[in-house]
Parts: sequence; structure tokens; C-alpha cells
Amino acid sequence: MNEAVAIAGGFTQQAKHSQVVLFRRVSLDVAEAHLIDVKKMLNSRTLAEDWHLRPGDFIFVPQSRISKVRKFVPASAMNWYLNPL
Repeated sequence: MNEAVAIAGGFTQQAKHSQVVLFRRVSLDVAEAHLIDVKKMLNSRTLAEDWHLRPGDFIFVPQSRISKVRKFVPASAMNWYLNPL
């Protein structure tokens, strides 16, 4: 999975890479979903939990909470909030 993320250009600042979802088709009618903490995997530097992707797999990376709120807050107010100095 890490290789796929790298090929896609990596995670953006808005990515919540602690809750990546891997959708894998089991049959024509059924797909299973796996919640993967890629952040933990990268921080521990162990690839034991790294999933080997198969053709047809779909990876979904949700947005972090701050990125959902950021679009409603003016940039100048957000900069002041994050860095009061």
C-alpha cells in the first residue's frame, strides 16, 4: 500500500492517514473494507502490516477534521489561531 500512496504523490496535509480504508472485492456482489492506520505503520517503520494491493482494490483516504473546518475559516484567522506569535 505504501508504494501505491507514493506513486499517487503521497498524502496531502488534508489527509487523515490514520484511517485509510481499503476496499477489496471478495465476489461479484460483495466487497470487504479494511481500516488501516498508515500513519502508525510509517511511524513504527515496520511494513509487517502493509497490505499488498490486488487489481481492483480501491483505497480511500478521508480528510482530517481541521481540513473540513479550514474551508469555512478565513486564511488570516486560521494563521493567527495556529501561530499566535
